[in-house]
Amino acid sequence: MQTTELRPYGAGELLDRAVTLFVRQFVPIVVVLAVVIVPLAMLQAYISPESARIFSDLSQLLTAGSPAAQREVADSMALHTGNAGTVVAFVMLELLVRLLMWGAVISLIASAYLGARSSIAQAYRVGLRRWLPQLVVAFAFVVIGVLVGIPLFIAYFVLILTVVATAALKLLAVTFAVAIAGGLVVLAAFVIAFAWVFMAYELATFAVITETSNPIEAVGTAVRRGLARGMRWRTVVGGLVVLLVSQAGAIPAVAVGALASAATHVDVLYFAVVGAGTVLLEGLVATFVVVYAVDVRVRREGWDIIAAEPPPTSA
Repeated sequence: MQTTELRPYGAGELLDRAVTLFVRQFVPIVVVLAVVIVPLAMLQAYISPESARIFSDLSQLLTAGSPAAQREVADSMALHTGNAGTVVAFVMLELLVRLLMWGAVISLIASAYLGARSSIAQAYRVGLRRWLPQLVVAFAFVVIGVLVGIPLFIAYFVLILTVVATAALKLLAVTFAVAIAGGLVVLAAFVIAFAWVFMAYELATFAVITETSNPIEAVGTAVRRGLARGMRWRTVVGGLVVLLVSQAGAIPAVAVGALASAATHVDVLYFAVVGAGTVLLEGLVATFVVVYAVDVRVRREGWDIIAAEPPPTSA
């Protein structure tokens, strides 16, 4: 493998390529995602149909005057959430099935980006073959996240002790300065660290789906790429972009779904709107992840995107 270092794409170029690829492959991407997301939305609607009313419930809770009225609304919200055991089982099922879906959609998009064709069935066969390695990768990054978080939580605890100590000494100016400055520093450290971990996890997922079936090798590859010279901050920025798109983008879908459900008193509309929004967001995020991961691999390690053999996604 060559070691030529090429100029990596800028954020605008990455987003432009991701949007272009997403539009060109819109139908197969949506189908791959809908195969899993639609049944999950239907199952959630069956298990907890009244969860669509969570916003109206919160509004009632905030406007309830007496403690008795607040307890009544809270009890109603508890009933809407469904049986705790059922909810936990659904969440576990969703996490496991989404790994299969993610493997399939990454496989499909990676093949398209490298100029190869992959059917829906082929994509899911790859996702199924790489499901267990993906699970190992996910567990590995949970451990990495915990290890990264420990010193940050220690710093947060030290900050609290410092604020309490300065407040006890009645050093109000120092207390405010330490609380504000220290709080901003710790918060920034949390955001930076976990954005890097999140994007490194996405790089590892890409690697385990398209490059190697060995999850440990994929994790090592992702960490190496994420910590390479000039790539640390790009990895952080990439993680922030993915998190902002996926989280902020979900707000309009949830809001529109809740309003539609409240206006028509048809709970299923909430799940339909949120499900459709989830499909679009997941597709855009997956496309960005593929474009970013390929850019890292090609630009940093000299892989030729034109001459390279298609990854195992087309198998």
